[in-house]
Amino acid sequence: MSSTSETGSSSVSNQLSSLVPTFDPATDDLLIYQQKVKLVLAAWPKTKLQELITRLILGCKGTAFQKLQIHQTELLKGDEECVRKLVEYLGGQWGKIPLERQYEDAEQALYHTIQKPDEANDSYLARADVMWSRLLARKMTLEEIQAYVVLKGSLLTADEKKRVIMDSEVTGQL
Repeated sequence: MSSTSETGSSSVSNQLSSLVPTFDPATDDLLIYQQKVKLVLAAWPKTKLQELITRLILGCKGTAFQKLQIHQTELLKGDEECVRKLVEYLGGQWGKIPLERQYEDAEQALYHTIQKPDEANDSYLARADVMWSRLLARKMTLEEIQAYVVLKGSLLTADEKKRVIMDSEVTGQL
């Protein structure tokens, strides 16, 4: 009997298992980790969700691992809601991109995507494409970008600008 037919129904393939992302709060972006988890969750067999959650917990480092250990029994129930809770315990928001993060990406694309003196044209274009693709993926409208540019150009202090963005989090619009 081949090894693929033996493991097909009782466990998850090694290829799929190797795709489970790791998370180190000191170096990794939580939003990117969250997107990776969503992708793996979509491909993962629904009957083996407890194994996925265990791998996600073990793949976390430092304080992220410690946070998840506190909620271990709650997370190991083996359903999709537990995966969502895992991301939320790490500080993410499942299915929602925080408004502040959205405007940080706008800031990067609008004001910080400049070719460096020693940078090749292709490298600059690739970097600019990534920044603008992030904005397009967030489906930011011209009105939202306009509101951000107006806020950035205002004479409010940095703390006041941040407060405006944080207060707007409730409605989801600036």
